[in-house]
Amino acid sequence: MAVLLAVVEVALIALGPHLGFHRLLVWIPAVGGVGLAVTAFAATAGGATGPLRLFWRRVAVAMGAVLVGAVSQTVDVALIPFDGMPPLGSRTLLCYVVGTLLAIVAMLRLPGGGRTWRQLTTAVLDLAVVGVTAGVAASEYLGWAVDRFGGRASAWWLNLAMVAIGVAGVTVVVKIMSASRSPAARTALWWLAPIGIAGPMSVILMTLLLPWPHLNGSAAVLAFVGLFGVLAARAQQRVYAGHGAPSSRVAHPAVYRRGAVVPLVATGLTSLLVGTVYLRTGHLTTVQVAGTTLLLLLVVTRQAFALAENATLLETVAHQAMHDELTGLYSRRSFTTAVAGAEGPHTVALLDLKDFRSINDSLGPVAGDALLTEYAARVTRIAGERAVVARLGGDEFGLLLPGTPDETAVTVDRLMAAGDEPLCAAGHEVVVEVSIGLADGADLYRRAEIALREAGSHTDARVVRWDVSLQRQITQRATIAADLRRALTAGEFHMLYQPVVALPHGLMTGVEALIRWTRADGRVISPAAFVPVAEETGLIVELGEWIIDTVCAQAAEWRHRHGPDALDSVAVNVSARQLLDPGLPEMVAAALARHGLPAEQLTVEITETAVFGGGRALASVQALADLGVHIALDDFGTGHSSLGLLRTCPVDVIKVDKSFVDGLNGTPQQEAIAGAIADIADKMGLATVAEGVERPEQARRLFELGYRRAQGFLFARPMSAAAIDELLDPGIGIAA
Repeated sequence: MAVLLAVVEVALIALGPHLGFHRLLVWIPAVGGVGLAVTAFAATAGGATGPLRLFWRRVAVAMGAVLVGAVSQTVDVALIPFDGMPPLGSRTLLCYVVGTLLAIVAMLRLPGGGRTWRQLTTAVLDLAVVGVTAGVAASEYLGWAVDRFGGRASAWWLNLAMVAIGVAGVTVVVKIMSASRSPAARTALWWLAPIGIAGPMSVILMTLLLPWPHLNGSAAVLAFVGLFGVLAARAQQRVYAGHGAPSSRVAHPAVYRRGAVVPLVATGLTSLLVGTVYLRTGHLTTVQVAGTTLLLLLVVTRQAFALAENATLLETVAHQAMHDELTGLYSRRSFTTAVAGAEGPHTVALLDLKDFRSINDSLGPVAGDALLTEYAARVTRIAGERAVVARLGGDEFGLLLPGTPDETAVTVDRLMAAGDEPLCAAGHEVVVEVSIGLADGADLYRRAEIALREAGSHTDARVVRWDVSLQRQITQRATIAADLRRALTAGEFHMLYQPVVALPHGLMTGVEALIRWTRADGRVISPAAFVPVAEETGLIVELGEWIIDTVCAQAAEWRHRHGPDALDSVAVNVSARQLLDPGLPEMVAAALARHGLPAEQLTVEITETAVFGGGRALASVQALADLGVHIALDDFGTGHSSLGLLRTCPVDVIKVDKSFVDGLNGTPQQEAIAGAIADIADKMGLATVAEGVERPEQARRLFELGYRRAQGFLFARPMSAAAIDELLDPGIGIAA
């Protein structure tokens, strides 16, 4: 609507010299445009908060005064006869001046933020440049106005009002240039700035339109005053509401980055003005010469300060690029550069904070950041001044330690010893466990990364130093990873089954399925070698699907051949990586249905560490239990929180770790743990299986302590499915 009114106004002014119409017609789009601006400012204030709302309210009041002035001037045009100068009463001029003063107050009271002394000096020079330019232009305007209208009092009042309006425009520009931060959108303020030239422009148009009394310069510019006001309001609204849809009632402060454009534009306009005057008159006034000279001096001085400010900014940017923002340590880029340029014996130590993600999630990001900052200070203090300390990203730190491996080992020992001391993180006392990878010699960074990955993947090795044997292990794992998928396709995997027997008579009641890999060349790959690699590569999901399908098929075959009561259950191990697969329960259900095996005859064995963190893994276990599958907690007693898991995890069977079985027939304290586990399981209605039974006296003592199921080499080693078939024949058992 504002654009339409401005277009209509332009059309009326353009057609006016050729067509005759009522002199009030040009005032309809003029008053309407200003009225739209008042409405837009009020709406913008309603959608903002704090200082931003006050600013737009004040601007709306100021524009309201201009609207009253426009209506008043319309009345003047209707009632005051035309006497060679367009009618403009004192009441109208007063409204325009009041509106201008209110706009200036609104701009001056808009928060602008602080600056450094160099930035403040540059801003003052910019203001001086704009002020000198405005002064030169004002002197030329006043001279022109005196020549055109003479010394009539009404003309002087008119000129003073127009200069005041021009000052308002200069104030907007000055505010934009001097503010480092402001709640108002920068684009909105720039749309307000052209309103300042409306007054002088109206006088110029007024003189040009004198031959046509039904046209008016004030009406011509007021339509554009309204248009620029509406555009300013729209620009502000787009900042705090995405494309017109209110998404937030708060406008975020905008950061203003002032360049050299305004001083250069001011210099160009002044030069153009002075050149035009000289060509027209052949001489320049003292004000024009002095103003131009002063302007050039200000611009040169300003540019010198700007160059100094840019140099400081470049230094700041360079520092930020080479340092971590949170901790102040060197960044990854700085660290890799330092490692590449290190001379003499050095050791690279890469540190990773274990379980930092869970700490950050439980205590919050503020505490997480505080923990990283405190740990950075600890590492810097321990490493000493000669070391290069960096934060490489996330919870990983890097140290470049000068000296031989024996010398740097002292620092590493101090780092490990300090790990037992808690750190203060936003009011929380936190003890962090650290994995450290070390490397010395050539290719430090890559080797240290390899060592860190090795340290992080083993719970029993917190510090790993790279050596040739480690590289050999990495190469071996890479070879295994490359062969895994081929082996699965080629059918090189097969299953063995270790019997689970009832105590004390030794009759087989179930079996545990164990995977084995025999390569085509006859070499046997240990599960301890290929299962971790399968988990790292993610192939464990596909391999696990094959295992479950194979085991279900075999269990269904035994059930068909020997009857439904031949075995209580067949157990299969499921890794932590498999439990994170959301499709695991559905895959198990499909395998049971495909082979016609009842869910209660399948037992899924999980470790405590696999479900310690809850989340997706625990949800998978619950879904399996809902299918009717039995859940066995393997290696019980060796994980994070064994007793707590018995409450949160749907466990049916506890498999007591071999380490507790080995302690039987020893001290009373060792037997007490095994006995306590049996008592707890009995009271909770859980079955128990003792693993790793190797001696008859262990089996007898387990029975005395309350254990009714056991497995181990005393009874049978893992065997083929055909061997299990023979044991399932009636009357055949395993004697203990």
